[in-house]
Amino acid sequence: MLYPFPPIRGSSSPWGPIQTIRALGPDAVEVMTASHGGLRVSLAALMRMPEPVRATAYSQDGWFEEDCDWALAYLALGLDGHEPDAARAAEVRAAAVRTVQRHHPPHAALLGVSPVAGGPDHG
Repeated sequence: MLYPFPPIRGSSSPWGPIQTIRALGPDAVEVMTASHGGLRVSLAALMRMPEPVRATAYSQDGWFEEDCDWALAYLALGLDGHEPDAARAAEVRAAAVRTVQRHHPPHAALLGVSPVAGGPDHG
């Protein structure tokens, strides 16, 4: 299902009506609903991402759920560069790196992430 970008408060998301939106640059926003959330990226931003990380079993059409898949878009698009300050950028980037290492190790190299030695191999 196609959704307009940028989304607006009250509009639909894969997780229900959007309650809050936080911009992460011109091509990405963080959205929250009553029960879940994630990142939404524009079609242009999605096309800049490596093809293997554009969709997962839980994320598609420019929506990346908040548990694990958000890190794919965050790192692929360098969204840490749009955080409000350097400390937050470093903190969220480190969380994204850990998330990719743990949940998306096959895609780590595409995103400039070093794999964890002896770590689990999740597909």
